[in-house]
Amino acid sequence: MNDILPPELIHRILLRVPARDLFRLRFISKLWHSLISDRDFAESHYDLNSAASSHSHFFLVKNCTHAWCIQLDTLFDVAAAPPTHKEVFLPSRKMPSLPCSLFRTVGSCRGFVLLKKPDFLVILNPVTGSSKTISYSHIKVPCHDLIQYGFGFDASRDDYLIVLSWLDNYMQHRLVCFSLRTNSWINLDAALPKSMCRWKQQLSGWFLHGAIHWLCYSSQDYIDDGILIFDLKERSFSKISMPKQLEGCHPINLIILGGCLALYWNDVDNNKTKIWVMKEYKVPSSWILIYEIPYGMPLCISNRSDIIALNFTQMYSNIRFAKYNVSGELLNYSPPPRPQYYHFSESFCVYTESLLLFSDDIKDWDKKKKTGQECFEQHDDVAKD
Repeated sequence: MNDILPPELIHRILLRVPARDLFRLRFISKLWHSLISDRDFAESHYDLNSAASSHSHFFLVKNCTHAWCIQLDTLFDVAAAPPTHKEVFLPSRKMPSLPCSLFRTVGSCRGFVLLKKPDFLVILNPVTGSSKTISYSHIKVPCHDLIQYGFGFDASRDDYLIVLSWLDNYMQHRLVCFSLRTNSWINLDAALPKSMCRWKQQLSGWFLHGAIHWLCYSSQDYIDDGILIFDLKERSFSKISMPKQLEGCHPINLIILGGCLALYWNDVDNNKTKIWVMKEYKVPSSWILIYEIPYGMPLCISNRSDIIALNFTQMYSNIRFAKYNVSGELLNYSPPPRPQYYHFSESFCVYTESLLLFSDDIKDWDKKKKTGQECFEQHDDVAKD
C-alpha cells in the first residue's frame, strides 16, 4: 500500500480509523508506526473523531480490577458486525483497609477516564493502557463522598487538570487542582458566585469548551438551580441559569449531548425523561426541549440526531441500551445483555477514544517509537528465517 498510495492519502485514511484499531496497526510498517505514534497525528485524530458522535464509548467498571469499554454505535448494527467490547485491566494499588473497594468514574476528557478510590485518583487511557496514579490523602475533608470532582484540559498551558472542591467544617468553600504538567497540587483562590451555595447530587463535573461544569442549587431553599462553570484558563467561576420550565423539578441531571450542555429530568409519574439542550453555549435563551423519551438515562447522540440511552424498563441488575429518534419513538434495543459484564453499576461514563498522551509521557513515547523500529528489524529477521 505504501508503494501505491501517496503518504498524504494514507494519512487521511488512517485519521478515520478508530483509535483502538490504530493502536494495533502501528506495527504494520515502519511508516505507519512513525505516523500513528506522532503526537500531531493523535491530536488531529481526536479532533476529527470527537466531532463524530458515532464514536462514543461506554466505560463501565466491572469490579476492583476490571472494566468494560463498549462502542455504543455498534450495539444496534448487529447485522453488519458484532458489538465491539474491550476488557480493560484497572491499575492496582494496595489498599489494606479496603481491599475490594471499587473504582468509581468521576470524569472523562479527550479519551482519558478519571477514576477514584479513597485517597487516590487514577487517570487512564483505555486504548493505550497508559495511566497515572495521584494521591490526595493529604487533603483533609469532612467526608470524601461530598467532594466535587472535575477533569479537563487547559489548552493554553497544554496541561490536564483535576479539580477538587468541597465545603470544610466551617462551611467555607475550598478548591484545589492537580496539574499533570507540574505533577503537583495547587491551592486555588477562586470565589464562587454569591448565589451559588449548594452542590447538586452529581459529584462529577463535565468538561466542555475549556471549562468544567457542575449543577448547583442557587439558594438555601433548593430552588433556582443553575450551572456552575470553572474556566481552566482563567481559573475563575461563572454561572448559567436553567430553563424556567425546570424550576421546581427534581432531580435534574447535567450531561453533554452532541457537544452541547444538556439537562434531563425524569418525570417518574408519567414514565418520561425530558431532555433540554443549550444550542448556543452560555446563552440561556437557547435552551430547547428537544427529546422526550421513555424513562431512562440519556448517554449520547448517534447519527441523524438519534439518542442512545440506558433503558430502565428492565431490572436494574442488567444494563440495556435503547435508541430513540427525535420524536421519542423507539428505534431499537441493544441485544440482550451478557450477564458477566453487563451487571449494573453506577460507575460508568461516556467518552471518545483517543491515542493522546500526557505531557510528561511524550519523551517516553519517543523512546517507544525507537523501540518500535527495533521491533520491526527483529520481525524482519524472523521473517527471513
